[in-house]
Amino acid sequence: MLSSLRTMYALLYICLRLQIGQTDPCKFDERCQCSKTSKGYVTVDCSWKNITKIQNLPKSTVCLNVSHNLIEYTSKRFFESAKYLSTLDLSFNKLSSITVATFNGLWKLRYLSLDNNELVYNNHTFQKETFRDLKSLSHLSLKNNNIRSNDCKRLPDDTIMQLSALEKLELDACVCGDDIFGKGFHYLKKLKSLVIRNNFICSMSKYTFRNTKNLQNVLIHGIGEISFRKGTFRHLRYLKHLEMSFDSKKGGIVSPVEKIAKDFIYTSIETLKLGQLKIPLHTFPLYILNKELYKNNITEICLTDNAGKGGHFPIPMGAPPQTLQILDLSNNSLTRFILDIKNFTRLILKQNLLGDFLSTESYFEKKTNEYFSMIETIDISQNDIKELAPFTFYSQPLLHHIDLSNNKIQDITFDLSCLLALEFLNLSNNRIKFFNESVMRTINTLVMNKQLTIDLSQNLLQCTCKTIPFLRWMIESNVLFVDLQEYSCTLEDGSIIILNPFEYKVLQLEKTCKSYLGLIIGVSLALLVVIMTVFTTLVYRYRWKIRYMYYMTKGKYSYQKISPDNDDEYTYDAFISYSEDDRSFVFNDCIEKLEKEENFRLCIHQRDFMPGQDITVNITNCIHTSRKTVCLITKKFLESYYCMFEFNMARMESIYSRHGRNILFLVFYEQILPKELPLVMLELVQKESYMEYPNDEQGNVVFWEKIQETLRTNVRA
Repeated sequence: MLSSLRTMYALLYICLRLQIGQTDPCKFDERCQCSKTSKGYVTVDCSWKNITKIQNLPKSTVCLNVSHNLIEYTSKRFFESAKYLSTLDLSFNKLSSITVATFNGLWKLRYLSLDNNELVYNNHTFQKETFRDLKSLSHLSLKNNNIRSNDCKRLPDDTIMQLSALEKLELDACVCGDDIFGKGFHYLKKLKSLVIRNNFICSMSKYTFRNTKNLQNVLIHGIGEISFRKGTFRHLRYLKHLEMSFDSKKGGIVSPVEKIAKDFIYTSIETLKLGQLKIPLHTFPLYILNKELYKNNITEICLTDNAGKGGHFPIPMGAPPQTLQILDLSNNSLTRFILDIKNFTRLILKQNLLGDFLSTESYFEKKTNEYFSMIETIDISQNDIKELAPFTFYSQPLLHHIDLSNNKIQDITFDLSCLLALEFLNLSNNRIKFFNESVMRTINTLVMNKQLTIDLSQNLLQCTCKTIPFLRWMIESNVLFVDLQEYSCTLEDGSIIILNPFEYKVLQLEKTCKSYLGLIIGVSLALLVVIMTVFTTLVYRYRWKIRYMYYMTKGKYSYQKISPDNDDEYTYDAFISYSEDDRSFVFNDCIEKLEKEENFRLCIHQRDFMPGQDITVNITNCIHTSRKTVCLITKKFLESYYCMFEFNMARMESIYSRHGRNILFLVFYEQILPKELPLVMLELVQKESYMEYPNDEQGNVVFWEKIQETLRTNVRA
């Protein structure tokens, strides 16, 4: 079918040059379509009409297409009236023979296709005078005629030598070897292009092309295996294009590449395309060809489809020919690739295994930081790529086409900002859900002065409230997205929708997200209020603990812990907490009765606080270094901030530093109603951890004895 399409395209091209006019059913056969050119000539299309014979062609016919019919034989009457015929397509019929007079008088015929018939290459089918009158024929196609024949030989020399104007020949190689092109080909001095279809095992040598030394283009398309001996192409000094491809996995090149690579030194090779090298190689063919091709003007090398028997080829770091512009290494199972691509314009590495390598390395071997490549197109599709190194496309300022399709990319990890010439980025069939803000900003910069096309088809995008900015950006940016109306995405619930029409679907998503926005804000605010309330409550409840911990940490005793069972470690026997209005009682009575008479060590803030230190730290430290804390309770005491601070710090000291031992002792110097007391102080009163000052002589004696007894003992609360 592919060869049929190529034939039809060639025929169509020739006929289009004649400026065809309106098409109508032909008068000689209404099944056919006829068109007149601007110069009065006629083109006839009778393809796919089940025609068995041709008759009464208009004399002015220049192009005739009778392909895909049921014609079994030819005769002189078929074409005798069409003396101006320049293009004739008889492909895909049932021709098994051609009469000698079939092409008589067709002096102007330039293109003849006999593809896909049953014409066996022998003297009976192609008699000596068959092509005698085809003096202008420049293109002859005879492919796919010998696939099932056991009587196939080569084209008879006496027949082929008649085609002195022939420039391109397409044929089957049923006899593939030294004698495939006989002496008759020696007379085809204008033959420049040769297309060979090989269906069998073929072996070529230095004798194969000895009669076709003027060839410039050789295309070998096969199903079977092909081998070469040294010198096969050595005599083709004008050879510019050599291509070998195969339809079947069973076919391929089975000879070492060195055998043909050394021949290229003697040719004018510019384009080399080799597929399916089936021999096990120790060195990747690219290196061998580089070494041998430095003397030539090679511009394109394609070494493809070697992933089967060849295995994973290592790539050495040899410099390619300076003239090389296009390199295609598709489907080679490459796991790494590093090459100096300075002079390349196109690099094709699709269908390999470069994913892991390119996540940390670049394919471009740079000599210096100022080194840059002329590359314009890069294809690294189908490489199992999950991410690319940020510097992958550095020093490639002319790069305008990047193909990353059919990989496993989730995020754009490579730097886009350096790609100032980028025109097309193919990210189709990956795992991209959205672009982040950084990528969108970079792309916006790139499209300020030129058009950029991005293909995100076959990616399952994400349609959530979070990705609305990305979806909206796709609509409003200057980027052209390929097949935008066919994109699909997943919703919050996991369902998949088609974004068609794209803008309408995005608008629906925006409305849905807005309806949830108020609820989200309300719930968030309520949650915030609850958290703040709980936090405030906890802080208030444990405010004195927090203060105590803070000042203990701030104070110099934060790292010096005193054992609560060892009284000798305390600096003072008691810390006296009192209001300034009760100062005289402390200095006249307490110091006199407790220090001077009983030798107790009292801590009085006006006397014993450390100068220059924060008062809160002084309080905390003194309570911590005192065995007891005595609070002189008066109404002024309850009103004083620092008095209550001392009371609460002593309470925290009892709980967190004395293992629950009560160190607080309350002395009520005035009559105070229970309702006037703070709750925590009332709890201590209820535990009888207090005394009332009697203010009479007999009661005073008992009072001071009780105080002294309290300071001498360690009673647990």
